[in-house]
Order: sequence, then C-alpha cells, then structure tokens
Amino acid sequence: MIGEVFMIKNVIFDCGKVLAQYDETYIASFFTDNAEDAELLGRVGMARKYWDRFDRGDLEEEEYLKLVKEELPFRLHESVERLSEGWIDHCDSIPGMAELVMDVKKNCKVFLLSNFNKKLRQEAYKIPVLKEFDGLVISGEVKMVKPFGEIYQYLLATYGLKAEECIFIDDNAANIAAGETVGIKGYLFDGDV
Repeated sequence: MIGEVFMIKNVIFDCGKVLAQYDETYIASFFTDNAEDAELLGRVGMARKYWDRFDRGDLEEEEYLKLVKEELPFRLHESVERLSEGWIDHCDSIPGMAELVMDVKKNCKVFLLSNFNKKLRQEAYKIPVLKEFDGLVISGEVKMVKPFGEIYQYLLATYGLKAEECIFIDDNAANIAAGETVGIKGYLFDGDV
C-alpha cells in the first residue's frame, strides 16, 4: 500500500464492543443474584443461535422467550424475561469512544453498521452518542447481517457513499474482511480508543 492515497470522508462504526461494552455474563448478572446462574443465563439467554436470529430480524421476542425457557431451569424464567427487556441497559459506553466520534465528526460523516436487533433504534438513547450519527444501518431492521456483502452495499447505496471514501471500525476480523471485499477499508478495533 506504499504510495496509495485515499481520502476518508466517512467513518463507519460497529456498536457492540466498539461503541458499547458487551459481555454476556456481566449483563446477565443484573438479572439474577447467583454467579453460576448469571453464567448460565448469559450463555443460554444470549446464545448466538438466538442472538444471530434477533440480529437478522427473523426471531420475535415471544418465540425467543419460549425457546430459551425450554433450555433454562424454571427458576430463571423470570430472569430471562427481564434480560430480554433490559439487557441493553447494561451495555455501558466504552470510555473515550463518544469523544472520539465527536472528534471524527469535525472532518467526516459517521455511520453505524451493526448486527443488532431492531429495538436498537428505539433504545438508541441508551447509547447517547448514536444521536450524533449521520446514519444507522441496523441488521434487525434491514434483515441483512455482517459479514455478508449485501449489508455493506445497502449502507453505501442508502447514504450515497463511495466505498473508497469509507473506513469501517469493527471488533470482528470477518466483518472487516467482508467490508474490504466491497472496497471499504477496515480497522480491527482492539479496545484501545
């Protein structure tokens, strides 16, 4: 890439583990008093086999609760209901990221591209910096997910962006690689703001 010159006009951020903390056991610990139950609730209640379907927008909350309750002991049924409603309350902002976003906004537009359920937009106030974004693409709303190329193309088309003028910040290497296949430069976020 020596000699390559490109102009970044748009910075695209992921949400979980980039803008906001996301740890299943930590989040689940707010919905049960027992450390072992918190681990079980986080592992089952936030399992990828359910969360990925939420993120794609093809699993409704009622069905999710039914499926998860089948895997959990009865004592955790109320906990998983409360987890389903309030888990996002415990995804604290990553210190320094809001300030970074505001600094970036001085020279670039900022966008969100996140595998997240469709409730994110209505609960975006819980991650205050999201109100500063120029656009949000939330997988649960558009029924497409990273790392499939169609969601990157959707972002570019929806906001009239040129791939070569974008950089995408995500904590998942597969998501970065998928963005690069459509021409979006990537930066693998390691937690160091």
